[in-house]
Amino acid sequence: MKQSLIALFLLFSTWAAAQTTISGSVVDSETQEGLPGANIIVVGSNTGTAADFDGNFSLTTTAQLPFQLEVSSVGFGSKIIEVTSADQTIQVALSFGQNLQEVVISASRRSEKVQDAPASVSIITSREIRNSANVTDPVRNLVNIPGVQVQQQSANSLNFEMRAGSGVFGTSAFPILDYRYLVTPSAGVFLSYQTGLSNIDIERVEVVRGAASALYGPGVTSGVVHFLSKKPIDYPGTTVEMYGGNLSSFGGALRHAARNENKTFGYKINARYNRGNDFTLDPVEDAAFISTFQNSVRQPAIKNKIVDATQQGATLLNASEMDTDGDGNPMSSEYKNFAVNAHLEFRPNDNTSGVIAGGVNNGSGLFFNSQGVGFTQGSDYWAQARLQKGGLFAQAYYNYNDGGSEDNPTFLYASGFRQVAKRASLEAQLQYNFDTPNFLDSNFTVGTDYRNTSSDSEYTLYGRNDDDDPYVITGVYGQGTSRLGEKIDLTYALRYDKFNFIDKGAIAPRIAMVIKASPKSSFRLSYNVATTGPSALETYIDFPVRTLAPGVLDIWLAGQIDPQNFSPGAGIEITGMNGFTLPYGTPGLPLAIPYGAVAAPTLQGLIAGLNASPQTAGLIPYVQNFFNGYAGPKGLTGSLTPYNLFNQQPMTSLTNTGSAEIGTLSSWELGYKGMLGDKWSLGVDLYTYERKGFTQFTAIGPTYALGGINQIAGDLATAVSTDFAADPIIQAVIAAGTTAAVNAQVQAGVEAQYTANGIPQAIWATGAPANALFPGSPAIPSVADATAATAAGIIPGAIAAATQQLVGGVAQAFTQGGAGYVAAVTPIASVFGTVESDRVPQGDGITHIPAGYRRYGNATRSHWGSDISLRYLASENWTWWGNASWLSQNEWIPGEENDDDLPFSSYLNAPLFKYRLGVNYNADSGFRSSLAFQHDNAFESDQGFFAGTVQKKNLFDLNLGYQFNDGFGLDLSATNLFNQKYRAFPSMPVIGRRVLLKATIDL
Repeated sequence: MKQSLIALFLLFSTWAAAQTTISGSVVDSETQEGLPGANIIVVGSNTGTAADFDGNFSLTTTAQLPFQLEVSSVGFGSKIIEVTSADQTIQVALSFGQNLQEVVISASRRSEKVQDAPASVSIITSREIRNSANVTDPVRNLVNIPGVQVQQQSANSLNFEMRAGSGVFGTSAFPILDYRYLVTPSAGVFLSYQTGLSNIDIERVEVVRGAASALYGPGVTSGVVHFLSKKPIDYPGTTVEMYGGNLSSFGGALRHAARNENKTFGYKINARYNRGNDFTLDPVEDAAFISTFQNSVRQPAIKNKIVDATQQGATLLNASEMDTDGDGNPMSSEYKNFAVNAHLEFRPNDNTSGVIAGGVNNGSGLFFNSQGVGFTQGSDYWAQARLQKGGLFAQAYYNYNDGGSEDNPTFLYASGFRQVAKRASLEAQLQYNFDTPNFLDSNFTVGTDYRNTSSDSEYTLYGRNDDDDPYVITGVYGQGTSRLGEKIDLTYALRYDKFNFIDKGAIAPRIAMVIKASPKSSFRLSYNVATTGPSALETYIDFPVRTLAPGVLDIWLAGQIDPQNFSPGAGIEITGMNGFTLPYGTPGLPLAIPYGAVAAPTLQGLIAGLNASPQTAGLIPYVQNFFNGYAGPKGLTGSLTPYNLFNQQPMTSLTNTGSAEIGTLSSWELGYKGMLGDKWSLGVDLYTYERKGFTQFTAIGPTYALGGINQIAGDLATAVSTDFAADPIIQAVIAAGTTAAVNAQVQAGVEAQYTANGIPQAIWATGAPANALFPGSPAIPSVADATAATAAGIIPGAIAAATQQLVGGVAQAFTQGGAGYVAAVTPIASVFGTVESDRVPQGDGITHIPAGYRRYGNATRSHWGSDISLRYLASENWTWWGNASWLSQNEWIPGEENDDDLPFSSYLNAPLFKYRLGVNYNADSGFRSSLAFQHDNAFESDQGFFAGTVQKKNLFDLNLGYQFNDGFGLDLSATNLFNQKYRAFPSMPVIGRRVLLKATIDL
């Protein structure tokens, strides 16, 4: 099959005999300097070339004279040139202006005009970056791009997402720098402060919206962001940048580049440093969340290849080292990052270029994932080699992150355990692009990608999976663009990826039609299918993600390499009871449990009280005998309510979760990109998203909250005392003792009365009939008969009183004991028990709340959205702009009308509506400024511990700068100018204003 396709392509690429070669140059109309990389295309075809580093070009085409050339370059307006003869002298001067003919490489992994791209594209230029308020992190330049959601998680920590929804840890977008993937290996997390990006080295940023798995591989479900740095041959020179401001912010960057006289070799060196104080949590509002943090970091003890939470482990950071400012919050309030890299560029001819580069990025800062807040430290090392020769593109790069050390550990605040996070990735791409003019004037791209990720957590993170955690993805792809008519292009692509860790493959197709309604406008209709799978971390993780009570209770996270199941007889394991379980479905707390917890000390006090009185001391053997054979009361008290610990929603059933699968996302998109006159540009995108086979990090088993806790002591006392009072032996002992006591007391009274009345003792025992003592004397009963007659009316009441007294003493004792039990369990009442899955450690005496990645099976979650952008070029320097994004839906709640029949709730974690407005005055010398406004509607989030309502945002960013003629520039910038307090997500740091003064020197 493959050989047949290659033969077919070669057949179609046979050139006709008649060819015309055209030469010329492209210059900047203002400076008359050549424009390297300018794009020259034969109008009505895909035949084209790019200008060399002096702006010169040569183009061979089979088009018949006369024909037209369209000349364009990034940041300049395009021009159409009529070619009437082969020896025609062509010199094109381009002027600055809005340009839909800008050349991008990221939409199709080859050069093409924005207007021709089969996807929605935005470009950020170096001119715009220089005049922005986004000084410390180049990634923040994405904040005003339509369809992009930037999360300012802290002063140092950023994440971004696009159309597929937002996550706090990873991103479904594909961030790359000079074709090199920037997401850290294994974890799938984008740590912007460990990327080494530098504003002064960025030539432009290409943002491609929408699913792009058909070209870039699995996981690219929402878009591509390609940071393209300045090539040393095209941009020689030295630039120094320094800045400082509030939050003790300080940083700087250096870029030095040089080239040889022939412009065939160049090199550059980048260095960057950044430090400061971070935004923090609110000490009052977040007090409960802060209380869940551990105040030390320990090297976990390992037993049977997993973290053994019953052992403390060696302390790496103590409380004072964690809480350096002494405010009671151990979460770090400082960060420090640096990066250095070097690049060698080779360009022996106009058709060949090569790059060898490498560097190290060291970053220490907060990170946020669904499991909580963490702090990472360590160095990220990378090396890259890239070659482009004609249509051939080849590259390989290697990335290694040491994940920190014992002296500088990476850890989660919720567990306090160091995570050894050594990880590496080897990636390689091979691609070939070629034209077939005789087959619908087509252009084809074929290629293959290889990604091999390895990890070593020393059992601290991957646990039982650490010895066997392969993660290799291999893909092949092909894309073609054919001209169906003078104004219609059809793009079609197909990709196949093989995931070795689940031994499955996935196909991602793409088809798009671009209709060029006019030279300045085009419509686009496309259909994409993206594939996605778990990251290596999501696949193999096996560790306690949060310690709720050291050695007693934790949350155990198990990855997707195997299913998480519940055994048929799974019961509710009660926290702190060494594995004791209740039958699943038990609605309340069996009274036998608090009884068992308090019986010994309670009885000790009860016996001491009985022994203190001679009247009750004799009861002690009988009381002891009863309780020695008493297992505790029957019945329940309070309530046991099952819920999801992460989102607090009810969890009334046990649902197994399957192992890793390949998910898919399908999307239709209708788009328009065009110029309205010469100064207005408009972009409109309307898209649908249907996602299947997705997952959510959450609790897999229910956590049980103990409710009605205030009634436990009373219920216990009542139940125990009732059982005590109902015991026949106790009843008999009380009756016998009380009867004897009453009889003795009554007899003593009778005898005293007989003595007082002068009745002879001789007749006490027998009594006497009437007239026996003297005539008319009454009959005298014996003492025994008199005692019995009197006691008969007293004994029942006396028995009842004695019973009440003794039983009341028992009840009082167990009321006090029950109160002690309530005091002991109140701190864990909200996490009183759980149902463990088969993936948590067994038989270790610790209660493990099972967490993992809930699969939604074959359910399909669907929504639609729209991005609209408008730009007005008032002059060469003044630009006014605005954009807005809508979503049809951002939450799916089972039982609601629009739930898409999902088995569990699901959230996009993004606002339904947002918009951006701004104005830029971009001058090459003198004054410059920019003002931007951001509005996000409020929305609901469900991301593990960062669940809840995200408040609406209304933020202003401002930059005021001045460029002096001697290459020196000053900029004063403010993000969140009016200091609106907000959070990216609940329980994240409170973000305020940051003001920085930046100095830039071009030497």
